[in-house]
Amino acid sequence: MFKNVKIRNLRAITDLNIDNLGQVNLFVGKNNCGKTTVLEAIFFLIGSTNPHLPVKANSLRGLHVFNSDIWPTFFHNMDIEIPIEIEGEVYETIDVTKEIMKLLIRPKKEESHESQNMSSDITSFEIKTSESMPSFVPNGLKLEYKNSINANEVFHSSIFEKDNKITTEGTKESGIQGFYISPSISTDLKDRFGSIQRKKRLEKVVGFLKQIDPKIVSLSLNEVGIIEADIGLSELIPINLMGGVIVKILSIVLSILDFENGIVLIDEIENGLHYSAQHTIWKALFSLSQEFNVQVFVTTHSMECIAAFCDYTGDSLFTTEAKLFRIEKSNEKFRSVEYDKAVLSESLDSNWEIR
Repeated sequence: MFKNVKIRNLRAITDLNIDNLGQVNLFVGKNNCGKTTVLEAIFFLIGSTNPHLPVKANSLRGLHVFNSDIWPTFFHNMDIEIPIEIEGEVYETIDVTKEIMKLLIRPKKEESHESQNMSSDITSFEIKTSESMPSFVPNGLKLEYKNSINANEVFHSSIFEKDNKITTEGTKESGIQGFYISPSISTDLKDRFGSIQRKKRLEKVVGFLKQIDPKIVSLSLNEVGIIEADIGLSELIPINLMGGVIVKILSIVLSILDFENGIVLIDEIENGLHYSAQHTIWKALFSLSQEFNVQVFVTTHSMECIAAFCDYTGDSLFTTEAKLFRIEKSNEKFRSVEYDKAVLSESLDSNWEIR
């Protein structure tokens, strides 16, 4: 699990250190303070040998444009002369460091002044660069990864445009497995559901869903890949017709159960959830993350979500494994502020703005 993360020159973030991470981590802060970028940085780091992830991250943000204009958007102020640096310290125990992971991202350069669409059905957008920007146009990204365990070994990979298509080189499986849940509700859950079914963990999934809808008796995957629920009717009903809360909780629970000993990142967890479901979500996150040794990173804008998080963190758990961090930005400078149980409770009781 990550104990510390350092981020340099990724999107809006110039320089940010987040220390003393726990097993369940909640990030709060104003809009555009970099909360989603923090999740992306961890996402890139755990998949350092998968150069597809930056493009995947853009898709999760709803940006489906793929041409040479997208590459500078990963760099702070779109300045491709300054590389992106992401570093994470992974610990074996609280006091023992297992390894330090480092990822460096640079532009893959192409001597060109023109931007070409990578697909005829995708609309391009124009990005104006400052006069100080270099004349070349990048046609991709180069990733350089190394860790303290194999200090003399550097792994290189890249993603770039070739013949109007996205091409990658140097891809290999990462040692840490992880999954990113975007604010939009995922409806493609069949692969994850099939994996959980094989692992005989469906009872745990049904147990949490029953807290939202007690009529749910069981879940199954039909012949065309649709997850269906038995709610006591004459026929099963597709889970997607039961409301966004059910689908959201299903997505989160399936991810944690499927990524044992891994990482789950959840952006804007409150999206699609009624406030009354917040306690069920945090109960699932705390209990399942501990049982299956999953480190969880979450962002929110919701005070109800923060209050539910606080309610489910006992003093001993909060001080060791459940952490809340406020990401603050002032004049291009960033910092993370950790709230302990006492300060968080007082802030909520006093109606202080901590989001």
